Amino acid sequence: MEDTIRQNIMSRRYGRNRLMMTLSVVAAGLGMFFLAIILGTLLFHGVSSLSLDVFTMSIPAEGSRGGLLNAMYGTAMVTFFAILIAAPIGILAGTYLIEYANGSKLAEVAKFINDILLSAPSIIIGVFVYGAIVVPMRGNSAIAGIAALALIALPVVNRTTQDMLLLVPNALREATAALGAPRWKSMTHVIYRSAWTGILTGILLAVARISGETAPLLFTAGYSKFMNAGFTGPIATLPVAINTLAADPGEDLKRLAWAGALIITVAILAINIIARLMGGRRQ
Repeated sequence: MEDTIRQNIMSRRYGRNRLMMTLSVVAAGLGMFFLAIILGTLLFHGVSSLSLDVFTMSIPAEGSRGGLLNAMYGTAMVTFFAILIAAPIGILAGTYLIEYANGSKLAEVAKFINDILLSAPSIIIGVFVYGAIVVPMRGNSAIAGIAALALIALPVVNRTTQDMLLLVPNALREATAALGAPRWKSMTHVIYRSAWTGILTGILLAVARISGETAPLLFTAGYSKFMNAGFTGPIATLPVAINTLAADPGEDLKRLAWAGALIITVAILAINIIARLMGGRRQ
């Protein structure tokens, strides 16, 4: 009797397990199917739209030859300076929260606020920067775009730094303290060296996150068909250029939008692959 009950229980468990495994496989298959359709469509239209003009000429007027050089330059510019601002601040803030203020009420509040910023919609940050910088400057500018992207990247770098520092064994901190090393030397020569690969991976993921943002740049950096190497005027970026060109009725401009979408997808994919490889090497 007991064996029969046990077999019935086991058969029900195996049945539920097979059902959940089947549902999981179906869900994964559906996700891969739609992803393949999206990537296939992007490759079909994007590769056929690529040309030398895309990389050597600025955004044209309808019916004229042109490319996306100014948009690619703008994306690289605002992304570079945004990370240049966000990375050191995020690393130092994460270091303070874990190494110096860990367990205090201030640290818990700061971690909570950072998590809120991490999950905040990017358009909210764009609206905030619009009111804080664009309105006083009376116009869109590269500075506003850089500030918006820096605010998006900052919590990503901060959170990654916290997680990586928590993975460093306390024995390393105790060993450096036993040798009489100052706290700053322990941080720079031991702890950072142990966590640096993971922190750099977080920075790369932050780059991938902000390089494809569109909504905050619509409010801040604006859009321009001309090359602008300065910080005070509107500047073209690939996400905004794709959004603008795709809505244009001209077929030539739509093809430029497909080319831009392919370029930014390949760039973000490459950054993510590099981040994954670095994370795997660390483990």
